[in-house]
Amino acid sequence: MIKVELNPKLKKMLILIFSIAFASSLFCMTFFAQKIIYKNILSDIIHVSGSFEYYREIILNFSFTFSVAFAIILLFVSKCESFTLKSSTFFALAVFASFLITQPLFMLNRWQTGIGDGSYDFGDMFKACAASINMGEDICPPSSMLIYQVMRNTFPGIKDAGLDDYFTMITSLTAGYYIQLFFIFSIAPLVILSFIAIDGTNAQKAFFAFSIMLARPIMIGFERGNSIMATLAFVMFFCLCYRSKNPFIHELALIALAIAFALKIYTAIFGILLLKDRNFKSSVRCAIYAVFLFVFPALCHRDGFIESFKLYIDALNGYMSNLDFGLEAAQLSLKRIATLFVIAFNIPNLLSIIYPIFMIIMIAIFAILIFLSKKTWHTLLACSLATIVIPSLSWPYTAAFLLIPLISVLNEKQKNYFDYASILCILWIFMFVYYDFFSFTRIIFKLNNWWIPMMIMLILALIDILLTLKTARINKIIHAKGANS
Repeated sequence: MIKVELNPKLKKMLILIFSIAFASSLFCMTFFAQKIIYKNILSDIIHVSGSFEYYREIILNFSFTFSVAFAIILLFVSKCESFTLKSSTFFALAVFASFLITQPLFMLNRWQTGIGDGSYDFGDMFKACAASINMGEDICPPSSMLIYQVMRNTFPGIKDAGLDDYFTMITSLTAGYYIQLFFIFSIAPLVILSFIAIDGTNAQKAFFAFSIMLARPIMIGFERGNSIMATLAFVMFFCLCYRSKNPFIHELALIALAIAFALKIYTAIFGILLLKDRNFKSSVRCAIYAVFLFVFPALCHRDGFIESFKLYIDALNGYMSNLDFGLEAAQLSLKRIATLFVIAFNIPNLLSIIYPIFMIIMIAIFAILIFLSKKTWHTLLACSLATIVIPSLSWPYTAAFLLIPLISVLNEKQKNYFDYASILCILWIFMFVYYDFFSFTRIIFKLNNWWIPMMIMLILALIDILLTLKTARINKIIHAKGANS
């Protein structure tokens, strides 16, 4: 935590600097300045080969973005006398700065974040729900299908716009409005819960919550149009409230985890928090809620119970079989790492042996973090990483689950070097550290394998636990010797 005092002299200097920066950004928005930059810098010095109109769009996007940023900073400096920088504020600043730098390039490339595949999961759902809840057509669980069916019936314009055709769905501006509306309603609870969960002043909490919307896994979820954000919000609510003494809030937390399970099956791992607390009655109730919410949507099919149950079984089988995707859809999966390992050593026939070994080692590490660590955030880290790496189908947006241990470690009153290093690892994942625009950034992208920071976090947590246990044992021996003497 760093407290900064703005004395009058420093304040005037900062206002002058950011005023010049703001004016320069506005100047770069003019056609005259853009021609000078293109001719004297880009052409004569850097020797770019693109047309003026192409680079003019880039200059315009950057200058507009930075003029808005400098205007906000100017307003803050002019109104503030002192402020405190917490670790959560530094994290938010880094995420915001990385987005600020890359956002103009997203605008130039139709807001693609580098992982785009040209389709929306929301579009898949609308197509699958065109006539009924056909749960055998898509890999998502039945609850997702029911939610999209309700949304389709709520907004009749979807059908009127002729969005039953998939190509029309992913290219229609009308479809985009409905998709973004659903995404806003999905991410709003996530931002609100982040504001509630993080410690600090209202301004610090608001800034952190705002930066979460700009984190790379969240933006990839937006690009993909996946319901992961709604699922994450339910899991966050559970983690915040499952220990509540209020029986009503506690029960809502159990239902929230059950809903998350119905939307994304792998979130069931967070139920281990109840087992760790030996709250077996709540565990049973949560399991009952989860089974009901997973099965019930199948009963809403208009063809009756028997037919709907068959469709439910088809959906379940299809979903589980789709958890066996290859490298394309398994970018953060442990199976991908095992596959790359056997390919690298030219032993593809041993995948059926190597993969279970990797899985056993990973589960053992998670068990150590959950049951031996005294830090809550270690337990949440293990649960979050399990939801990311254990399913064979693991798109990059699943890294958004790291938000849960992130908030927990940021709220720690006493952090050690291992904790700060882990915060930097999550920052590595949440920042836009590259954009596939210039050739050198492609090299950075190759180094930006999110498995690296995730494994570093696991190793740091293990070392932290071992050192803590060793220290506790030494203290116990010293205490025993002191008692005997």
